[in-house]
Amino acid sequence: MTAYGLGPLPGTSIPEAADVILSETGDLPHLPELPARGLGSDPVGRTAGLLEAVAVDRGPRSWIMTDRPQLLTRRTWDLLDRDLDELEEAWGTSLPNLKVQITGPWTLAAGIEMGNGHRVLTDRGALRDLTDALIEGVNQHVRNVAARFHADVTVQIDEPDLPAIAAGLQGATHFNPVRPVNPKDLSERLAHVVEGLDAGHVMLNQTGYPPLWDVARDCGAGTVLITLDQVAGTEQLDGLGHVVSSGTRLGLGVTGPEDHVDELLAKPRERAVAVARFWEQLGLDPQWLGERVDVHPRAGITDGTVAQAAGAYRMAVAVEQMLRKDAGDL
Repeated sequence: MTAYGLGPLPGTSIPEAADVILSETGDLPHLPELPARGLGSDPVGRTAGLLEAVAVDRGPRSWIMTDRPQLLTRRTWDLLDRDLDELEEAWGTSLPNLKVQITGPWTLAAGIEMGNGHRVLTDRGALRDLTDALIEGVNQHVRNVAARFHADVTVQIDEPDLPAIAAGLQGATHFNPVRPVNPKDLSERLAHVVEGLDAGHVMLNQTGYPPLWDVARDCGAGTVLITLDQVAGTEQLDGLGHVVSSGTRLGLGVTGPEDHVDELLAKPRERAVAVARFWEQLGLDPQWLGERVDVHPRAGITDGTVAQAAGAYRMAVAVEQMLRKDAGDL
């Protein structure tokens, strides 16, 4: 069991974010993402800058594929390089473990259009090319990060649009809606990415919405990140139980910008007790709580301040420590 952050943080300062991550997170620090900086720092734009042999630019409605790299793409490359330089200065070059976050193939394909105005999601060939470009680009990024920090790199695949894609999206016009994608296809493409990544461990981030457990089970990710309060009802609870029983780790989002660790540790204990009772109600092996569960802040941490984000990280570490040491007594 460990504690870590999801990636996005408030503010625009990499050194400030680097300090929060290294001082307040657990055993798995991560590259910070600062969406408040605007275009190129947003989830789709940041990952699009990693794509190998596929260029994108900002269109009138969304990101759009282009024939060659544009100025905004080059700025995204430069921004990532500067970020890594600043992180190297802040952290040094010797980290045992480090996590990087990417936008997954489905959310990426829903957020990027082709030249004809249709989402990449609607074209099998374009979707295949985008997925392969994502794998190659992320592997190059992983090698770069591993070489800079001499770290074992974990890759977190963020898929915030997965439920909307499974339900069907609005198309280029009202007469051309994007058809729903079934769970089998969602799982197979994610599994293709997971299998193609040169990473020691791969996580699938399904925080912020009720998890799609069929996808979580079949995509091949070693860890699935969820928001605990989004798991409610028999179908959700059964899905969680099946995934954990299959050996997949869970990352539980249980803290937020409103949290802070009080002097008597009453607040983190309250959260730890809630997790322990939830686990007990599921009827799962109590030992798995320490072996197959991690703790992290919930999605939406960028809504607060940097100080509040630090508090959420600190709370996650405190909850994790209590669960690891005292889960049987909570």
